[in-house]
Amino acid sequence: MTTEQTIRRIGIFSDIHGNFQALEAVFNVLENEEAVDAIYCCGDIVGYGGNPNECVELIRAKGCPVVAGNHDHAALGMTDTSYFNDIAKTAINWTGAVLKPENAEFLRNLPMTLIQDEFVIVHASPKDPEAWNYILTLPDARVNFEHFDTQICFVGHSHQPFIIEYLAGKLSCLMQPRVTVVDDRRYLINVGSVGQPRDGNPEACYAIYDRAQKTIEIKRTPYDVAAAQEAIRSQKLPAQLAERLAHGW
Repeated sequence: MTTEQTIRRIGIFSDIHGNFQALEAVFNVLENEEAVDAIYCCGDIVGYGGNPNECVELIRAKGCPVVAGNHDHAALGMTDTSYFNDIAKTAINWTGAVLKPENAEFLRNLPMTLIQDEFVIVHASPKDPEAWNYILTLPDARVNFEHFDTQICFVGHSHQPFIIEYLAGKLSCLMQPRVTVVDDRRYLINVGSVGQPRDGNPEACYAIYDRAQKTIEIKRTPYDVAAAQEAIRSQKLPAQLAERLAHGW
């Protein structure tokens, strides 16, 4: 059995949004090609996509530790959705209506944060996690570095991957997808989105944190976009939700 002491290679992903095809592809890569010892999820299992129950059930079956996302709470009426656009509201209302009771209960009981030794996982931001604030700029990041004590913080929410490094009060947004974790530096990592990327790349996004090699890498994998689009269309959800998957926006 893998224990905390033997967990060396970790897969981390976020924002599945009911895209079962993308989630299956990422699990397949993580468990086989990447050969990780543990997998974590930064939330938003549901919302937008046509297979919310299947996604929750796969996460449950894998025993994947996961934190709550705003769409997970929104589907259960646990958070304000007044800022959602009409398409998002339509999708989340449908999602809430079709969620099986056991899957809704699973989402209801998700924690807001998870701390594992040198890293913490949260959906939106370590500062006021339940406010669902975005980290989009270096000033946003600077504020949030003050609200976690670990060396590394993994987030999702914006669907746009990034790696921000903190050293002696200075922040740097690192442009390369793979970085070396240096002992005297801290890191804020957005792991992008599995099921609905918004950075112009339609492939499912995830991160690999290798404790042994002291590296963090943002990676991508293709999946069956056409099948995910059909799942959306078959439920008569807004067409834009299917169309955007092909473009990564």
